[in-house]
Amino acid sequence: MISEVQSGAIDGNHHHLSGGTEVTLSNRSHERSVNPTLTLAVVVASVFAYKGLESILSPALPLIQESLGATEAQIAWVITGVLLTGAVATPLIGRLSDIRDKKTILLAVLAIVATGTAVSGLSNSILMLTCGQLLQGVGLAVVPLAFGIIRDTQTEARIKSGNGSVIAFIYAGTAFALVGSGLLVSVLPWRWLFSVPFAIITLIFVAAWRLVPSCPPANHGRVDYAGATFLGSGMAVILIGITKAPEWGWLSVEFGATVLICVALLTTFVALELRSSEPLIDVRLLATRPLAVSCLVYLLCGFATNALFLAVPMLVQQPTATGFGLGASEFTTSLLLLPLGLAGAVVAPLTGWLDLRVGGRTTMLTGVILAGASFVLLLTANGHFLMVMGATILIGASGGITLTQAMNTVALTSPVSRIGAFSGLAFVVKAVGGTLGVQLSGSILTTGTSTAAPTWASFTIVFVMGITVTALVALSCLLLPRKTTTTSTTGSEPLVDTKASTD
Repeated sequence: MISEVQSGAIDGNHHHLSGGTEVTLSNRSHERSVNPTLTLAVVVASVFAYKGLESILSPALPLIQESLGATEAQIAWVITGVLLTGAVATPLIGRLSDIRDKKTILLAVLAIVATGTAVSGLSNSILMLTCGQLLQGVGLAVVPLAFGIIRDTQTEARIKSGNGSVIAFIYAGTAFALVGSGLLVSVLPWRWLFSVPFAIITLIFVAAWRLVPSCPPANHGRVDYAGATFLGSGMAVILIGITKAPEWGWLSVEFGATVLICVALLTTFVALELRSSEPLIDVRLLATRPLAVSCLVYLLCGFATNALFLAVPMLVQQPTATGFGLGASEFTTSLLLLPLGLAGAVVAPLTGWLDLRVGGRTTMLTGVILAGASFVLLLTANGHFLMVMGATILIGASGGITLTQAMNTVALTSPVSRIGAFSGLAFVVKAVGGTLGVQLSGSILTTGTSTAAPTWASFTIVFVMGITVTALVALSCLLLPRKTTTTSTTGSEPLVDTKASTD
């Protein structure tokens, strides 16, 4: 919804906020100085910086692992820490942005991310690095927060282009970070990977403080902190169990106990959400078939992408003497991962065209099958550079198609009033899939290794696991309607409220 404060600044008239508070002359004078273009630039830069920070460590993971003396399961926490915190922080911060000033929330998120970046950059142990990554994970909420600020500060004509800019810079940040990471660690110690993002985030914080206008909430309510506690605890317990499974044994009593505790915590979380009038995550959405399938697709995308972000660097940096490694440097690894971001950016805009020609279900299946094909390529690559690069291209194209088509499916089959709720749920599900993909892959690569290097048998299990998950999600896609059509409920509700108060 376009902010009425913004409309008042443009019209120069007295307007009222949704809560009935009149905009005073001094407030209108302040809002006249607001530049929507600069505001858009700041929020897009925030997304670019965070998504770059999220991806920047992947090419250097083997180097960091060796430097800190960590196992594959332990180094997986470098990625898992970000995703775990993000899975809990995203809906929590999304709710806070609904009932608090979005500018204040943005500044707080940027400050926490900057702190986490500094901690990671100064780390001398895997524990300290993981703590820094956990703090950085709060930044995952920057993306939905950016959409909210754009909705509140831009005109109706600029909202769609602004949202498109955010999506484009998500991919751009990933691509820039992957290439920059490989170049940087080839000439400087890996801790410098955090120096550049820290400086950029600090500058963005100052710019946000000076240039982003206040975005007061349209309503007030409460935050489901109890739900956040049970969700975070359940995820943490199972991830710790997966990390320790190579040491305990996958069939041990200890690992079984962590699974049971996780199930109990997450069951309690679901029960709380079903009873809450203002849930952290609206799990009732999963009762609708298209939404449930779309969530499974988001889970697959998070699982597959992040599993490859961990496994591919480990694979290609193994010596060529192993028969499956490429003996690649960090820079070569970054070039192998670069097509993942580029393919997603190229393919995503073509999803609508594909939907019109073959239908929504076939489009979704195409994206899911591409993910499975990427794991098949890795399973049969045998140290061939082009086959590994082909796998990263396929997983990027899969993400571009599936994420776009899943959101299109929701937009066309659900009331507009529920699309926002699904967006929050989708971000959480994708983060959960990512955490499981990374941590399971890390633990499997650690299992049965007598040396620091993972065996081909371990890589095989990871890739077969990816194929299995893909097959299950592909079967679920058959539950989707062949053609996606707009529901009458959706058509009756405007996407953007363009009415301005004139009293």
